[in-house]
Amino acid sequence: MKTALFLTDGSVDSALSLRCWLATNPELSIRLTVVHPYDIELGTTLTKNTYQIAKQQAINRLEHWLNMLPQPWAVELKTEILLASPELAVTIHLLLRPYTYLLVDDQAFVLPANPGELLQKSTAILCRLGDYSFAPVS
Repeated sequence: MKTALFLTDGSVDSALSLRCWLATNPELSIRLTVVHPYDIELGTTLTKNTYQIAKQQAINRLEHWLNMLPQPWAVELKTEILLASPELAVTIHLLLRPYTYLLVDDQAFVLPANPGELLQKSTAILCRLGDYSFAPVS
């Protein structure tokens, strides 16, 4: 089965982009991992309490975000939260796990400085969600 990675910032725009892409590709047979990277507030000291608060807020944002997607999903979906910047989260995932596709919503996610170099080290192909005609099933 083909696999895909999608990072979300938990925004409505991010959910709508994925939702539109899924709607235009109803024949998808793909295992989708959605990662929501999060951080603590700038200037806040990392303690057990601040970590737990930030983690719970990320869980709540991701649950709210999932409610914006169509039910039932046409794809196999797995979600994760990760205490990291978006750039670090995508780097970790692409280097440690084999993905067929990296789905990117340009409005919500900025690629690392050298995305070509990162993609060469992984098995993923970059797919921009704005290109609704793209259907990864071959």
